[in-house]
Amino acid sequence: MSTDFSCFLYGTLIFPEVIGRILSDGGKEKITVDLNSGAPAVLKGYKRYQVHGAWYPAIIKSNENDETKGVFLKGLSYNDILKLDDFEGDQYKRIDVKVFVGDSLDPIPAQTYVW
Repeated sequence: MSTDFSCFLYGTLIFPEVIGRILSDGGKEKITVDLNSGAPAVLKGYKRYQVHGAWYPAIIKSNENDETKGVFLKGLSYNDILKLDDFEGDQYKRIDVKVFVGDSLDPIPAQTYVW
């Protein structure tokens, strides 16, 4: 099993205080997640929508011309991924995707959460 995970983040998780609280040890010990160590990224073929009646977004598979902007964050542990899974709950499914990071023309494997 891989011990180094990468995620494409596009919603509330792009805010350092939100992801820092989620990845903290039970929320008791605050950690700082430097999203500046991540990189701007684009996920093609998915579209971001506001969830009806909620303040957070979701992405769904769409046509190849659609794209969602977000952040590529690498170096996450398996434990970090489990915490993110718990935060996202049953409404979202974690899937493997390929994202375009920065100005790269070659996509990079990552995981993200879709509705």
